[in-house]
Amino acid sequence: MKHKWLLEPHQCPGFIKNQIIDHLQQGGAQTHHTEYLYIRIPERYALVNINELVEGCILRSKVKDGLCFVSAMHITAGVYVNDAESGLLQDISKWIENLAPYGLDYRHHQTGEDNADAHLKSYLTNHSLTAPITKGRLDFGTWQQIFYAEFDGQREKRILVKVMGLSGI
Repeated sequence: MKHKWLLEPHQCPGFIKNQIIDHLQQGGAQTHHTEYLYIRIPERYALVNINELVEGCILRSKVKDGLCFVSAMHITAGVYVNDAESGLLQDISKWIENLAPYGLDYRHHQTGEDNADAHLKSYLTNHSLTAPITKGRLDFGTWQQIFYAEFDGQREKRILVKVMGLSGI
């Protein structure tokens, strides 16, 4: 049985809410800001753009120069940076599905699970990434965007965003 892939180059369908977990400032300039992004992807598989959600965390942190750490807090998901182009998302999803196809008789399934392919698919993406912040924005190349890769969706999950750096005084 083939599963439908949700491929969204410009938004994150299924975004539920953000939650500020901690916001620490030291000496009026050094800031450490932590948020969770809660999502529920409506399909089992998805490659969705979370760049705007991460930029929102940076804006709320008030960090002007620093680093942004993003982590998929689940072992069947990942985060990565790439071009927000729909044809490329189709190519990536096809490549991932070819390397870790759904429906094979994986040993993990002998434990009562049905998501071995999701674990393998997540291995092909990054569990986390760190991106530079300059002038209060992600400091990326022209086409770079942050994507969340979901391989066992249709339930609520969290993404960790931790922003560290110098805030404007």
